[in-house]
Amino acid sequence: MAAHYDDPNFSYVNYWQSRDYENLSEIEAINSLLKKQIFPQAADIGGGFGRLIPTILNFSKKVLLIEPSAKQRQIAKKSFTGIKTISVLPGTAEKTRLRDKSVSLITVIRVMHHLPDPLPAFNEFFRILKPDGILILEFANSKHFKAQILSLLTGKPILPIPIEKRSPSNIKKRTIEFVNHHPITIQKLLKRAGFEIDKTLSVSNFRSPTLKKILPIDLLVNLEKKVQSPLSGLYFGPSIFILARKPRANLDKNKNP
Repeated sequence: MAAHYDDPNFSYVNYWQSRDYENLSEIEAINSLLKKQIFPQAADIGGGFGRLIPTILNFSKKVLLIEPSAKQRQIAKKSFTGIKTISVLPGTAEKTRLRDKSVSLITVIRVMHHLPDPLPAFNEFFRILKPDGILILEFANSKHFKAQILSLLTGKPILPIPIEKRSPSNIKKRTIEFVNHHPITIQKLLKRAGFEIDKTLSVSNFRSPTLKKILPIDLLVNLEKKVQSPLSGLYFGPSIFILARKPRANLDKNKNP
């Protein structure tokens, strides 16, 4: 995965320049889930060039950006030069290189679609999170609205399988793993790792090239704010955010399926 983001012909910064709506939708989700909480130290895992670091810094006194791509780390270090509350470090979701119980907040945004089997990463998040710490997890949703409509038309259910695989079409088109996860599967694996789930949000609900062309960005984002929580139970959007918590008591992880 890091090789893709290290590719000199690929610019992840440019990738986001045409995605203001998606960026603002994700910022709104983080703000909504964390509200006015302040944490001693946060880890943004797979944070790339630091797109969401300014937002996360509103909720934490110090932020560790953990990123496997050397190119993205270099961009982030240049962007945050001289800011002592931000540290940019190598690491992956499965091996963050952080100490046990060293952070109070973890954010994992736009990472899960690269992990066909998320359980090792969830175990790692549980290990480095302090008791009563919070995990904000985003994943690409296989049960989004279009998939549900297609399921109704074809009669084929969208099943929550243990580890979802890439479709043949995606294998041909992509050079790296890109996996849509079923929400029930993700929740089961989080619980298996020891987490309790507090809240979910449906995010980027109006991710449509047509809508983004005809509607002003301010209107789209205002609509987004109003529907993220109501649509969460339907798993409507292409992106789902989960707020999960590491319990304060009974910290031994439940290994039972």
